[in-house]
Order: sequence, then structure tokens, then C-alpha cells
Amino acid sequence: CCQSILSFFGLYITTSATRTVEVFDDLNGIDLSWAGIKDLIRVQRTGTRGGQPYHEVVCYISSLIHSAREFACGIRGHWSIENRLHWIKDVVIKEDDSKIRMGNAPANLSVLRVIAINILRRNGHPSITISQRFLSNDIDKLLALVE
Repeated sequence: CCQSILSFFGLYITTSATRTVEVFDDLNGIDLSWAGIKDLIRVQRTGTRGGQPYHEVVCYISSLIHSAREFACGIRGHWSIENRLHWIKDVVIKEDDSKIRMGNAPANLSVLRVIAINILRRNGHPSITISQRFLSNDIDKLLALVE
């Protein structure tokens, strides 16, 4: 049975959406070989993206016992972090265009890119694009970031 439900509406630049988060503690019919499973979470998203209607249903399992509000915050927070990092790696640094494909090199370079992004952020550079332009021709400024 549904133990907790939360529904909220959001307006974004090209998207409007209603999200409904439901938490279920009835695990009947669920494969209990998942270690420590306590709750099932269903997120329904309905709205428009770029003028086109959409409806999505996403399901999660959790070993935590939380309210729909707590799960909603956790899910949104996860994707916010995920999108913030991956957008920079994909669009700004163009990681997906890399021709390096052999062995551990792609994973190792990905780690180095994340380290570089974090060094820039910790030194007060919120825009990676501007930081690249500002630092690309000045090795002294670049080295000062890691001292």
C-alpha cells in the first residue's frame, strides 16, 4: 500500500512538469533477494518539453525508510549533481568526442578531467568555459591553482 505521496509542479526554461512521488512499503511480489530492500518508489512525470507532451514513470528501490518528500529531494539532488558534472564533461570539455579508446586510458582521463574541474571550482572558477579561456595560455596561473 502507498505509505507516502507527494505531488508538485515546476516551470523550467523549456519544460513544465508535474512530478508525483509515491512510496510503497508493501513488497508483495518483489524479488526479496535485493539486500535490505525496504521501500519501492514510483516517480511519475507528466508535462511538456519543448512544446511536446510527455509522460514518464520511473521506479526505484531503497534500503531506506523515508517519506515521499525525502525521496523526492534525494532523487532531484542526485540528478542535479549528475547533470552538472556530465554536462560540463560532455559539452564544455567534449569528453564524448575523445578518440582515446584503448585500455584504461578513457577511464583514467575521465578521472583527470573531474579532478581538473574540481580544482577550478575550489579556486573560485564557477564557469569552466571562461576558466579554460582565461588559463589556456598562461601556465603560471594554471600551476598556481595546484600549489
